[in-house]
Amino acid sequence: MTSLAREYGEAIYELARDEDLGLLVFEQLDDISALLKQQPEFIRLLCSRAIDRGTRLKIVDDTFGNRVHPYVTNFMKLLVQKEHFDAFLLCAQWFHQRYNDDNRIVEAFVTSAVPLEEDELSALRVKLAHISARQVKLITKVDPGVIGGVRVEMDGRRYDNTIQDRLGRLKRSLTRAM
Repeated sequence: MTSLAREYGEAIYELARDEDLGLLVFEQLDDISALLKQQPEFIRLLCSRAIDRGTRLKIVDDTFGNRVHPYVTNFMKLLVQKEHFDAFLLCAQWFHQRYNDDNRIVEAFVTSAVPLEEDELSALRVKLAHISARQVKLITKVDPGVIGGVRVEMDGRRYDNTIQDRLGRLKRSLTRAM
């Protein structure tokens, strides 16, 4: 994380928090980040000095002006104005981390072979909340290569209860026994 991303991300975070707009700005920055990851040429467009700054600012206004909170639009325009729009994703990431830390939220990345049922997700969320002593936001991914079971990555730790992991442990155990 660059110091610029921390500085700008912290500034928009403090403004949103002080105005009680944290969740709204959090969601909008995440949505825009996802969009920009899918369309990286939009970042290049807003960073291009071949296009005059006024035109780039108008592009931000026309694209986002009526769709997101003015703080978010103005934040994007500030990054364009200062020629730092290439740092947008890192700024949004900093905001995201600060919001989760302040609101005692931990993200758990869950990988399973098939989509989990709502009752399974609820039980997993309760178990992980007990482990972390925080509110848990599940981010799920289906990977047929998992075959069965669930793998969770949370707070830099991995909880692996997949068939591959169990077979690997069994193999290591048998290898040591020989």
